Amino acid sequence: MMKKMIILIASVISIGYYLNAKASQSSFKKETEVKTFSDIYYKIETSSVSIDEIIIGATEFALTMCADRSYQEALGNTVQSCNHHFKMTKDRCASYLIKNSQRFYKDKTKVTLLTERFINCVS
Repeated sequence: MMKKMIILIASVISIGYYLNAKASQSSFKKETEVKTFSDIYYKIETSSVSIDEIIIGATEFALTMCADRSYQEALGNTVQSCNHHFKMTKDRCASYLIKNSQRFYKDKTKVTLLTERFINCVS
């Protein structure tokens, strides 16, 4: 279990820093609609992101990780078990995050930590 958690956290941090670097190198629209994990970091370059947008991006990222059969097998899971667990925990995890967070964020580190919390909760 601890090994899975370390792999998950390392993955989220690595992707977060990569997307942060990528977002810093490009110019973006003033108003970015968050649909994917990377959209969070694109938007934060020009404006704050809401906790709802963080959940949308983290959901997409978690589902992408669930769909990765090789990754799931490395963790000792299946795509089906990951998707089932996600479905069963998503609403509870989102509620907890909304209840215990600010409404908007501009700090990339805090956004990454919130994303990790959500993904750890649904994983």
